[in-house]
Amino acid sequence: VYDVSEFIKNHPGGSEKIMMAAGSSLEQWWHIYRQHFASDLPTRLLEHMLIGKLADEDQEAVDEQMEVIYETDKDPFELEPFRNKQLKVHSDQPMNAEVPEQLLTQHYLTPSPIFFKRHHHPVPYLSEDQVKNYKLEIDLSEYGKENMRVSLEDLKAM
Repeated sequence: VYDVSEFIKNHPGGSEKIMMAAGSSLEQWWHIYRQHFASDLPTRLLEHMLIGKLADEDQEAVDEQMEVIYETDKDPFELEPFRNKQLKVHSDQPMNAEVPEQLLTQHYLTPSPIFFKRHHHPVPYLSEDQVKNYKLEIDLSEYGKENMRVSLEDLKAM
């Protein structure tokens, strides 16, 4: 059991993410946010926030719940797209990769097959209709303008 009250505002993923686990088991969230396993930093930080330990029967219930999740839920990363083999991969779940330096300098613009944006989530699997009908809403109120909605086709045409 951890008291993360002082850490909430400093959580790199934002306070709203860490609050999803407030008052409950953290393990189910780490099943999705697997970057927490990429280093020992999260466990080192948590060591200083430890305030108690679950009773054995409560810990067993959490372990059983996670076992059910691992056995019955689809792996959120199972539909990840193919990634170019030339990328330098730091972790594959979630994907964190970079374009090797020698490839970056070969072109003025990074070619699409080797372009990669780091993220913390599985890539969503979308149907053709979802992709076709998707609209990105851009909030322009800070500039005194109305919100703008653009489709994927609009973005490609830019």
